[in-house]
Amino acid sequence: MITNGECTVIRTNDDGNYIAVGTYPCMWQDTKGYEVKKYGKNNADKAAIYIPDITAGVQEEDYIIRGTVSLENFLPENALVITSVSVKDYGGELKHIQIGAR
Repeated sequence: MITNGECTVIRTNDDGNYIAVGTYPCMWQDTKGYEVKKYGKNNADKAAIYIPDITAGVQEEDYIIRGTVSLENFLPENALVITSVSVKDYGGELKHIQIGAR
């Protein structure tokens, strides 16, 4: 799988502290836009992210940020929240995890 960068996945544990899940090579595709609602516009930025490691411990509600970020430098407002995770475990070189984030 072709990758265009790295991404860092961070999770909030039961105590409310952040833990680093890992940094993975990925194919990151951004979509930037706004949704217009009757009470104003809403940021509708989202991303489709593909990680070629099906053993990556990624879950819904984790934070994901493009690039390598340490826990000391992590700010939740700079990250996207993972909304969907789908493991595609077919084919040799085609195995990957597909992530939707907003």
